[in-house]
Amino acid sequence: MTSRLMFRVLAALIAFTVLGRIPVGFDVGFKFDAALAVIWAFGLLSLVLLTGYVGQISLCQATFAGVGAYAAGLMVAGFHADYMVAVLVGVAAAFALGVIVGIPALRLRGITLAIVTLGIALVFDRYVFQDHAFEWFTGGSAGWRVDHATMFGLQMDSSKHLMAAYVVLLALFCVVALLMVNLHDSGAGRRLRAIRDSEVAAATMGVNLTRYKLLAFGMSAAIAGLGGSFYPLVAGSVSPQPFWLFTSLQFAAIAVLMGVRYVPAAALGGVFMAVVPDVLTRFGHGTFMGHAYEISYDWFQIAVGVLLIVQLIALPDGVWGDLRARARHAWSAASSRSMACRSTSIAARYSA
Repeated sequence: MTSRLMFRVLAALIAFTVLGRIPVGFDVGFKFDAALAVIWAFGLLSLVLLTGYVGQISLCQATFAGVGAYAAGLMVAGFHADYMVAVLVGVAAAFALGVIVGIPALRLRGITLAIVTLGIALVFDRYVFQDHAFEWFTGGSAGWRVDHATMFGLQMDSSKHLMAAYVVLLALFCVVALLMVNLHDSGAGRRLRAIRDSEVAAATMGVNLTRYKLLAFGMSAAIAGLGGSFYPLVAGSVSPQPFWLFTSLQFAAIAVLMGVRYVPAAALGGVFMAVVPDVLTRFGHGTFMGHAYEISYDWFQIAVGVLLIVQLIALPDGVWGDLRARARHAWSAASSRSMACRSTSIAARYSA
């Protein structure tokens, strides 16, 4: 094991230990927010792979998460399967849909591909998740209910055992994030980035565009589906509303806002996407200096739009990209000062 890999594994373990303890002292509502943040982080992580690594645009990532959620709900509520089996089925269903969606990407790019994926999100939102013809898959208007489930021998549900679900979700996210970081530096990752930079140049160098673009769409959908497959467990049921078109648009906006090329930005975006709306709902009304104020959830949508405009102008690499650049600059400056002090000390010693 190389030193770089050891450092990444250690960083993942530290992140899991710290983040796993944060929701312990809070009520069920904030524990739900923590679990939901990880689910949304999976959706954002799927865009890091697809858009950040490969340069492909997708506006239907919430659709992939929804397919994973409904497939998992079907397996548990309909077939009484273990939740691990339900998750595997959800991931497989999302992967298959991702490969199908990736077929148009073989010939489309940019805004055209964005419109196609937008259309797919609209079709699933209106004619699959809410249509009576697919009640066998969606469980009808009431959706699937998951009151009790077990995974890895742990009892999980949306109330008393919510922390167990959160811990498993967080562990899976850390593992997938670690694999994503290692993929970036691997040979396959270099081929994916070559496609992002120039498809013509990548094909000239021998990269199989069909294989890698379909694989990227499938893997991206599987990552989103992995997060979505936990939604019925965390929420207690699954319904179309969390996976509608606007959620996909939010994924795209927040991924760009936080830094679509960086894996840690997905975690940061998941927290922003899940916690901020709940904070506005809980504390967005009251009195300040004798004046009543009311901050509705709509302010969150406005804030995302304004922050996105400001970020594109001031921080083109995203929030995490800017923090990373500042940290590297500070480290370089500290190293330079340390070397200068050491050189001065050595010169003083020899002059004496």
